[in-house]
Amino acid sequence: MKAFIEKNKCASDSRICKPLKECPQKAISWVEDDDEPLGSRMEIDENLCDGCGICVDLCCGHCIEIK
Repeated sequence: MKAFIEKNKCASDSRICKPLKECPQKAISWVEDDDEPLGSRMEIDENLCDGCGICVDLCCGHCIEIK
């Protein structure tokens, strides 16, 4: 099982994203993307994610879940 981000709920703001800063595996990254409505998106690297679930508890937008 791995973490998954529901993009339509995510504010994609690297300044306030606790999971981005506190993921022990550094599996979450912020990516500039002009095709996204907010100009950026958060991504989870499935190869780095170990499914620990810390990001789920830290996410202020409740947009990360373990699947």
